[in-house]
Amino acid sequence: MTELPSSEAAREVLTDLDVVMLYFDPHPAHRGFASAIGADLIHYREHSAGPLSGTVVEDIVNGLQLPDYDVCLVEGSVPLYAALVGRATSETDIVYLCADHGLYHIGQDDFHGSSAVKSLIGRFGVPAIRQAAQWGIDGVVAVSDFAAEFTSDVVGDDTPIRVAHPYIQPDVYDDVRTCEPTLDDNVAVAVGRDEPYKGFDMLVDAWSTVRERHPDAELHIVGDDHPSSYESTNGVTVHGYVEQLSDAFAESALYVQPSRMDTFPVSTLEGMCAGLPALVTTTTGTASEVRPVDESLVVEPNADALAAGVSAYFDRPTSDRRRLSTQARERGHAFDAKSQQASFRHAFADLVAALD
Repeated sequence: MTELPSSEAAREVLTDLDVVMLYFDPHPAHRGFASAIGADLIHYREHSAGPLSGTVVEDIVNGLQLPDYDVCLVEGSVPLYAALVGRATSETDIVYLCADHGLYHIGQDDFHGSSAVKSLIGRFGVPAIRQAAQWGIDGVVAVSDFAAEFTSDVVGDDTPIRVAHPYIQPDVYDDVRTCEPTLDDNVAVAVGRDEPYKGFDMLVDAWSTVRERHPDAELHIVGDDHPSSYESTNGVTVHGYVEQLSDAFAESALYVQPSRMDTFPVSTLEGMCAGLPALVTTTTGTASEVRPVDESLVVEPNADALAAGVSAYFDRPTSDRRRLSTQARERGHAFDAKSQQASFRHAFADLVAALD
């Protein structure tokens, strides 16, 4: 792992450096990253293309009008097209913040870009995309080792990559950090929107198998837009949005992140911070935080593996669960805003220094 600069050295690198974050729909932690390095915020479609708004043409229009900064930090894959256009017409260094799964799906049949043209490019133009990325992306900050790995395959080995993790929002951190989960019950909780990549459908499919071994097993799904049909599976309850996550975590013994692919879901950290051991998939960036707690809590992204992993955890005695809970809480507590913003600032400064 690259040794990051000290706080003083990081400040020296960033002094008088003009940085902009080109954003699409910024995660609160990404806004915190921008603040940590003194970056301005500009929406990637600040300028309208009139009747061609929402198309690649608008990306080109905005790219050509990208302000002349020393460094442009591009939040995720959506604004990347505009940034690369801007890179062709300016001396601005482009640093890609890999925080979504856009580049992960490049070349796959189910790739969906933000337009028909981008979808076609993503499915069939992989060599061209790699060439453009290696030309136009000067450096990468990835939100996990997992994200760094699949991004490296696109941008090439010569492009410097650093890793900096997102963090739990302060109000949520304060809410969950003193939570006391009910570790002697066979209850699991999963939090997030009902998006295909989040894999909630796989977890619900797995629950019938879990109940065959543990008839009392319950699964609580928290988050927006989950279909009520999930509740047709015995033991599954859909809660929708909740005001305080600690209420859901306190009634649970296990947190599950069943994602088909997820760069670094903060919800996993929220559960761990509350003292819940977490079960995650191998294609989830937070596997890096779960493996040190227990390797068996990282499983393949399919219903059978999820069922086996949950069932094996429910087989554990309460004393074992408490040991795992203590370890999970220790790792979760490390993801407060102040420390992770500092880590991002150091990683970004080290990356910028490597571009010189």
